Amino acid sequence: MKKLHTSLSIENRNIKNRIVMAPLATWFSDKSGRVNEKHITHYGDRTGPGLMIVEATTVSPEGRLCAEQLGIFDDSQIEGLKKLAGIFKSSGALPGIQIHHAGGRSTVEYNHGLLPLVPSKSAMKEEKECRELTIEDIHRIQSDFVRGAQRAIEAGFEYIELHGAHGYLGTQFLSPITNKREDQYGGSLENRQRFLLELYSMVKKAIGNQAIISCRLGAAEKDGLTMEEGIDTAEKLKALGMNTIHISSAHTIPDLDLIPKNDFSTLINMGGIIKEKTGMTVIGVGGVKEPGTAEAIAEAGIVDMIAVGKAILCDPQWAQKTIEGKNDSIHVCIGCRRCFWFTTPEKCPVRIKREKAQR
Repeated sequence: MKKLHTSLSIENRNIKNRIVMAPLATWFSDKSGRVNEKHITHYGDRTGPGLMIVEATTVSPEGRLCAEQLGIFDDSQIEGLKKLAGIFKSSGALPGIQIHHAGGRSTVEYNHGLLPLVPSKSAMKEEKECRELTIEDIHRIQSDFVRGAQRAIEAGFEYIELHGAHGYLGTQFLSPITNKREDQYGGSLENRQRFLLELYSMVKKAIGNQAIISCRLGAAEKDGLTMEEGIDTAEKLKALGMNTIHISSAHTIPDLDLIPKNDFSTLINMGGIIKEKTGMTVIGVGGVKEPGTAEAIAEAGIVDMIAVGKAILCDPQWAQKTIEGKNDSIHVCIGCRRCFWFTTPEKCPVRIKREKAQR
């Protein structure tokens, strides 16, 4: 049996294979942040992964990346999220959700009139309406993450991923590019790590072992957060009790000399470095479109699980076909320079081709 197809156990939870449906946004909601029929159809169409993660779901009304982003900041959102967790469970997948705050990546328009909050206003590259976070704001947002995690448990999720990558709030604190604070949350690496480390500890204390608590960690970036600092952050999260981590980039993908020379992406190899240095269970991500690539990564043991994003958007049955050995029937993502799924998904050329073939 191919290693990609084999199961693994994480914190006494069995995961049927090593394919992860990555948390890629759909922007199907509205100001309410609630799940609707579009979400039900979208997630219901996708089967096969061992772990399925709901897209970035904001914990605070002022932390939206899009005006139509899903939310987990109000009890009224639990019922819809419960339906998504149920869909995942019925497919045999471990149900997961990524909880998120956009920080300085948000706008007044995205937040339906609320002012975005940022770690350092002086670090913003452009003038925008925002306010620098006070200590009280930081603690309130951490509490929002805790309550979001508790709502996720109420909804039935068994894997909760704290978003600390891709230029969002966790990264904004961790990166010297966006964190110019002069208090206990800025300056030294120890101080820049404080927000994320405190956040994990608070969530862990609140929900205990009711779910796997992971982090999508932006482990490095170009001309900012170094790989050594990313490794140190992962090691400290592990020391606090985190066993599983999902490795990606911070603001940008770094060009690192220490990346092995192989056929896999920089991000996948960054995941491999974190796995080697920390011994944590690592989810790797980074441009995996072909089943053969995922299988080769698994066989090489670079990471423990492989997250697949756009390829599963293009062909909802990508994972199922991969597990069944029907690779030739997969409608493969062609990597449009500007992905239509993030603007007008109905215009995705692979989706159009797939739907025509099904008629």
